[in-house]
Amino acid sequence: MRVSLRRAGTAGWAVAWPGWGETAEALAGGIRRRLVLLVPCCLGIGIGVYFALPSEPPLAAGLIAAGLAGLLVALLHRRPQGVSFAVLLLAVALGFLAAELRTRMVAAPLLDRERRGTVTGTVETVDLLPDGMRVILGDLTMEGLAPGATPAAVRLRLIRSDAVPAAGDRIRVSATLAPVAGPAYPGGFDFRRQLFFQGIGGTGFAMGKAERLETVDAVPSSLARLQDAIAARVRAQVSGDAGAIAVAFLTGERAGISDAANQAMRDSGLSHLLSISGIHISLVAILLLGAVRFGLALIEPVALRRPIKKWAAAAGLAGIVIYTILVGASVPTVRSTVMTGVVLLAVMADRVAISMRLVALAATAILLVAPEALPGPSFQMSFGAVIALIAAYDALRPHLSRWHAGGGPLRRVLLYLGGIVLTTVVATAATTPFAVYHFQRFAPLAVAANLMAIPLTSILIMPAVLLAYPAMLLGLDGWVLPLLGWGNEAMLWVAYTVSSWPMAAFTVPAMPAWGLVVGSIGGLWLCLASGRIRLLGLLALPVLILASLATPSRQILIDATGQAMAVRTADGSLAFSPGSRRFTRDIWLRAEATASEGASWPQQGMAAGGLLACDPRGCLYRFGDRTVAFTRSGEGFDDDCAGADLVITGLVAPRWCRPRLGVWDRFDLRRAGGIAVDLSGAEPVVDTVAEAVGDRPWALVPFRTAAPR
Repeated sequence: MRVSLRRAGTAGWAVAWPGWGETAEALAGGIRRRLVLLVPCCLGIGIGVYFALPSEPPLAAGLIAAGLAGLLVALLHRRPQGVSFAVLLLAVALGFLAAELRTRMVAAPLLDRERRGTVTGTVETVDLLPDGMRVILGDLTMEGLAPGATPAAVRLRLIRSDAVPAAGDRIRVSATLAPVAGPAYPGGFDFRRQLFFQGIGGTGFAMGKAERLETVDAVPSSLARLQDAIAARVRAQVSGDAGAIAVAFLTGERAGISDAANQAMRDSGLSHLLSISGIHISLVAILLLGAVRFGLALIEPVALRRPIKKWAAAAGLAGIVIYTILVGASVPTVRSTVMTGVVLLAVMADRVAISMRLVALAATAILLVAPEALPGPSFQMSFGAVIALIAAYDALRPHLSRWHAGGGPLRRVLLYLGGIVLTTVVATAATTPFAVYHFQRFAPLAVAANLMAIPLTSILIMPAVLLAYPAMLLGLDGWVLPLLGWGNEAMLWVAYTVSSWPMAAFTVPAMPAWGLVVGSIGGLWLCLASGRIRLLGLLALPVLILASLATPSRQILIDATGQAMAVRTADGSLAFSPGSRRFTRDIWLRAEATASEGASWPQQGMAAGGLLACDPRGCLYRFGDRTVAFTRSGEGFDDDCAGADLVITGLVAPRWCRPRLGVWDRFDLRRAGGIAVDLSGAEPVVDTVAEAVGDRPWALVPFRTAAPR
């Protein structure tokens, strides 16, 4: 930057910086050129701000912000340098407003406590699980529950002996319903928020057989009925996890896949193959386009006089749209369909599609229609992988073109395998921060698994999937579905084999949200900027490492019921109380990056490496110079309230119990939604789930009431 000196009267010399104007102009020009790419990023900022707020903002906030930003765009429309910044501000405001409007559109009552009684509702979806079945019931009525307090839908597990209902059936069943569980620990994944945006306000299980009342011939259930029929045909001919994966490929329903198979797919780095996304949609398009074009080319008059390439592209476009509908139109599927669809439209219009702009178009559409997708792992990992892959291949395109030119069959095979390796490495690097944040897992051997599984998917599995649909219509699925089953069994063999290797996957501590934000910004800068300045995005790497190491140390974890409790042992593992559910234990172990758990709390004796002493009245946990009492019976309050610094109990504590650091009893824990206690600092820190969630429509208890006595 140029620096000059000018005389400032008698005041001496002043420094002038004429380069600032040029820098601003260059920055504005760069933003204008990448405005299409930056708009979805700013939409995401607005949506992220909305979900990060501790309380629900008024709708007027989003409307006023969008109005002012729109006015600013109108005022600056003749100023090229300023209007780009104004458009980005408008995108931030629109993202915030879209999230507000979406929340109000889906808002419905949530169950506030456990209820038992007769539930009557219409079956919306049916999921066959490895150990039973699960349905979503809409249009609900429940005895003892007023219509204004009845959720729009609930998710209910039926007993195994029930006949499988069909979507659209009206059923009545005696059931126990409970509020949807919130995060298992402060800062954990908010399952309640996810179901809130799906309209589900409660979960539960049947206490008897379901009675089918009538079949409602409703148009919305016709797709679900078709999916159920396809799933039934598949299960009749392909059993086990291979059949469940075939159902996932044909209908998008993954609930029937066993936990062991899911774990093997995750640990081997193949879980992306179970989510219908880019590889599946692109293969459907390629297979349909190639088959239709080849068939039309065999008809000489048509091949010579008609644009068969465009006709084939139109067939491919129709095929991916139909396939997307059949598999449930999840976020990765919609994103892939939009991108592939625009490419096919470009072929039909004799135009060249710009890949990164396709990603921006797909992201903009999804964020405006379903802004709740942004905090979820599906959106983040899907778009993160695609953006990184496009940026990497754009940078390598000159080299790849040179290597492809004049290459023989051997070189083409090596380039294909090298492409799988490059794709896996880039996608793994891009999705690792999101996998660490959401799942606390990292699979370093994904390259080996994908080298075996992706060719299998391309050559056998996806062609069999495409053939299965017409084969079912013609009654020939007995030939095709076993072929699909064999392909899935081979993919499972790869998953189990690779996941059994040493260091195939390992657990890492849960990353704080600020680390994920910084990592996302750095990754986007690295992929969207051009020239050497893009290397500034690498500065996010040490921040990510620091974030993974900055996970707070928690010595105590308690759930909202006070039944599941865990304490840190002397060797760093977690020791659980006898009432802890397996599901909760697994989440806590992942969050704390603990591969194994310590011995359970005894009824009498020592545990946790000598830090925990128990008797029939309760347990005492000593960490440093602090003592925490876990009171099991009313007789234990006399000693615990007098001798402990902190008392935690699933009972109702007496009013006179006033230890130095307070009491968390049954009602306090219920309001808090669960707590995590850090005793390592100068003062103990107690984080609550309710405070982390905030006073939002999907929260049962505002965090202001979540405090101990």
